[in-house]
Amino acid sequence: MAKMRFGIIGCGEIAVRTAEAIAQSESATVVATMDVNEGLAKDLAERHNVRYSTDLDELLSWDDVDAVYISTPHHLHAPQAIRSAEAKKHIVVEKPMALNVAEAKEMIEACKSNGVVLSVCFPMRYLPHIRKAKELLSKGTIGRVVGISIKVLIDKPASYWTGGYTGRAKTDWRMHKETAGGGILIMNAIHNIDWMRYLTGLEVERVYAEYGTLVTEGIDVEDVACVVLRYANGAVGMIEALSCAAGSYGPGQWSGDRIYGTHGTIVLTEPLRLYTKVGDLGYPTNQWIEVPSREMERNDRKLFIDDFVRSVSEGKEPLVSAYDGLVSVAIIEAAYISLECGSPVDVMSLIS
Repeated sequence: MAKMRFGIIGCGEIAVRTAEAIAQSESATVVATMDVNEGLAKDLAERHNVRYSTDLDELLSWDDVDAVYISTPHHLHAPQAIRSAEAKKHIVVEKPMALNVAEAKEMIEACKSNGVVLSVCFPMRYLPHIRKAKELLSKGTIGRVVGISIKVLIDKPASYWTGGYTGRAKTDWRMHKETAGGGILIMNAIHNIDWMRYLTGLEVERVYAEYGTLVTEGIDVEDVACVVLRYANGAVGMIEALSCAAGSYGPGQWSGDRIYGTHGTIVLTEPLRLYTKVGDLGYPTNQWIEVPSREMERNDRKLFIDDFVRSVSEGKEPLVSAYDGLVSVAIIEAAYISLECGSPVDVMSLIS
């Protein structure tokens, strides 16, 4: 099978990591880069010995580009994905898929109309401890899921808001709702929302949220949020998310998300921590144990790219589908609407 040839759209810090993963894949390669900042486009191109452009339409016109990876500011995801679909390129777009459900639907329709595959970059599904947790849940290790706890506690430095974590791209788009879509929920907690949905198979029915900008100066997106989730099976979930969590977790604290079942609990640390009452699955019962995943491949972004390429070549839907991206955006949008209206919001009503 010929390698899928990727053009990179947006060459900031996250693009560096994903371009490396594409280059490490046996089934994909980087052939071009594009950024309105010529220095960034040229730098990433030189790292992979490929050509570059500062013009999106030029990159999309190149016949040797089979697919694109979009890692630009959030408000550009939808228009750039739609243009890429119209150019008949398969698409991997960074999370969040779009600013809102309406944009995400437009992206899906554009890809469907043009016969191209769209996936959202949720590579954390491929982390070893997440895959191991999926295995444990599929065996019924903790029984029926009744509760979910998500904690996203980050202490972002002031420099993050104008340069990310590395300072590679100097820009203030993260500071503003118009360009970022929101703060800690859409930027970070969206990963946890996606992997919890993947792990449990449960859909969120309704959302109630409280949030605000309480610490970080100069931004108009939330830095503190608390969200209550009601799942279709009756389970209740909670998201505690802060980008201003001074000290984050202290030494010795278990920082992972938790999945509570009728017969046990899984803590999503690495290694996993498991408490189970089920006695016929080969694990000690009624005590906390560690479940390692050292034997599993650890390059999550490479695994994500490999799966995307394989799905396209086989004519199958990717493990992370466009619909998965849509649902994650819908849950976040429901949370934002909830604060405005002061009441719970039905998630599926936003999608239908």
